[in-house]
Amino acid sequence: MTPPILKRFLFSWQQNKLIGIAIFLLILGGGIVLALQPEPPRPKTRFRARGQLAYSNPPPLFTSTGELLAQTGRQIDFNILLSFPVQRRVQQRLQLGNREMREIIERKLKISPPRDGSSQFVNIQYNDADSEEEAVSVLGVMMNEMVEQSRLINTYQLRSRIEALENRLGEVQGELAAAEEAFYRFISTEGTSLLAVQDGSLFNGITETQQQQRQIKLILEEIEGQMDSIVEQLGLSPEQAYTVSALSADPILANLQAQVTEIKSQIRNLEKDLRPDHPNLVILGKQLDALEESSQERAMEILGTNPRYTPLPSKLRENSSFDPARQQLANNLVLLQTQKEGILRQLNSVQETERELRQQYEQFPDRQLQQARLVQEVEAKRALYQTIVSALVDAQSAEAETTGSYNVAQAPTVEKVATAFAPTNRVLILAAGTGIGLVASTGVIFLLALLDDRLHTPQELRELLVSRDVPVLGNIPHIQHFGIQGEEGAIIKDTDSSYLAFYERARSNLLRYSSPSTKVILVTSVHDKEGKSVNAYNLAITSAHAGKRTLLIEADLRSASNAHWVDLQPDIKSHHEPLKYYSQEENFDYEPEKNTIRLVPGVPNLYLVSSPGKLRQVAAIIESDELRRFIEDARGRFDVVIIDTPSLSKCNDALLLEALTDGVVLVTRPGISRGTMVGETIDQFSEIEIPVLGAIINDTEKTLPVSNMTASEDLSSKAKKVEFN
Repeated sequence: MTPPILKRFLFSWQQNKLIGIAIFLLILGGGIVLALQPEPPRPKTRFRARGQLAYSNPPPLFTSTGELLAQTGRQIDFNILLSFPVQRRVQQRLQLGNREMREIIERKLKISPPRDGSSQFVNIQYNDADSEEEAVSVLGVMMNEMVEQSRLINTYQLRSRIEALENRLGEVQGELAAAEEAFYRFISTEGTSLLAVQDGSLFNGITETQQQQRQIKLILEEIEGQMDSIVEQLGLSPEQAYTVSALSADPILANLQAQVTEIKSQIRNLEKDLRPDHPNLVILGKQLDALEESSQERAMEILGTNPRYTPLPSKLRENSSFDPARQQLANNLVLLQTQKEGILRQLNSVQETERELRQQYEQFPDRQLQQARLVQEVEAKRALYQTIVSALVDAQSAEAETTGSYNVAQAPTVEKVATAFAPTNRVLILAAGTGIGLVASTGVIFLLALLDDRLHTPQELRELLVSRDVPVLGNIPHIQHFGIQGEEGAIIKDTDSSYLAFYERARSNLLRYSSPSTKVILVTSVHDKEGKSVNAYNLAITSAHAGKRTLLIEADLRSASNAHWVDLQPDIKSHHEPLKYYSQEENFDYEPEKNTIRLVPGVPNLYLVSSPGKLRQVAAIIESDELRRFIEDARGRFDVVIIDTPSLSKCNDALLLEALTDGVVLVTRPGISRGTMVGETIDQFSEIEIPVLGAIINDTEKTLPVSNMTASEDLSSKAKKVEFN
């Protein structure tokens, strides 16, 4: 079996062979032109100069920077020694042009550095010189300039190192000053606290505040005991005692209370002999009310808005006493309350002091760590500063020791060079041109084969369909069929045709992969020329031969009808009134001459609805209720309904009709079907949930031998390939 990649190459060669032949002839022509070139004249005698550079051994070095430069000089790339400044100086000394200097560097000069560490010499050659003087002069100047360049490189490296150290020294000096300033600022603000913790004074302060709190609490308990005793004797709270003391100290209020007491005494005496409504009792009652009201107003004036006073009692005489003993007790209670408030404020102050001291003591570890970090930072910056200062002094001292890394070990010596002459091998040039042309043309054809996304073999189509879970209903071979009259065709109407078995296998696979209720089948393809119409006809014929009452509907309204394949002529009137063509009530009366549905002659059980032809408003007919009802009626009257639709690359008629069917059969063809478009079509069907019943691989390379053909198929000695629709 031929490998698929070789088949792709052969298909590509058939289509692009003119390009391959043109590339082959172009390269072969170039080889012929090159082979016919005249031989160059024999060269004259040339001269070669040799010289040696050696690593210089400087005198004893006293600085580490000098030793580092000496070691680095041995690792200098010779491309640097032949840099543009060196070339410019050599060009000026020898008075050479740019082209001559470039030829010397690229072709004539050769430098061989030592390959192992044991050798100390660098070999330099200058080839193809016209004279001994030229060879010695050019090589000598080149070697001297290379030695000078190595010295300049060492000097430049040293100066760069000194400048970098000086710049870094300024930065580090600023960083050191900033670190020292941060440390001094921390000591000035936090040093006293740290010292207090370290010498124990902070801890002693906390202990003293705790001792003061205990003493104050003892005094406070003593005062509270005295206050409780007085409160028990008076029956008043400290706030009420304060109010009583203020009221008892007022002489006006005392006078008013004395009058109230006197009038109440008179009323009690008169009540013994007089009735309550006696004028004297009424007058005394009014005087008593006036005195009570005056007492209340005076009390309100004394109390005012002082928050320490309790609200004015409703019965001043029952809640307060103005005798000296009770007044003294009230004054003592007020004094003790005042002392208690002062002691409480003192206790709060001592507690706040303790909290501050404890907070300072708790922050001591963080401050101590911060101090250690600042000290370490200052020491690190100071050590870095000293290191840079030492390195700068060392580099400045090494400036006096700087020399070149190379010196001239051997002056240039000259020798004659015998130039060998090789004649032109014209046969070899022609053979090389032929081989290169074949390889180039084959490569271009192979590249075009890889860029072509068409699937040229049934194996490639099968792999694509299987990868997307689409069952392959059958492989249909290329049909080489001729009828009784010798005409060429692809429609199989003979029941004994050998090709009918392939379609019978496809039909049985379709029944096996689809559900039992599947009756209306839509046949389409992605591209034109893949054989969808031929396969739709042959599937319908195979179904009719199997005893199924089968209807074939030509739904490609953008193309002419193929009814002549089965010896039928399409209805001419259907082109003018297509909607009436599908809506005739007598469509299902099976009268061949006047109905839309016509019986195919020579094929029992097969009926055909031919296409009205190339119409303008195809979408209106596809979406019409007449066509929809026609297909629904056909579903109920026939066992199998096959609808032939246009290709998907041409229009979307198949997608509009899919909703009226039970599934889609996709027809593919090697050499025509493109893998990307077929794959995208199947993926699109999966996304919009269009059932794909299977696919047919049409027009495979398999053909039937002549012995398997029927007598009617063997009437012609020549068979031409049928062009499928």
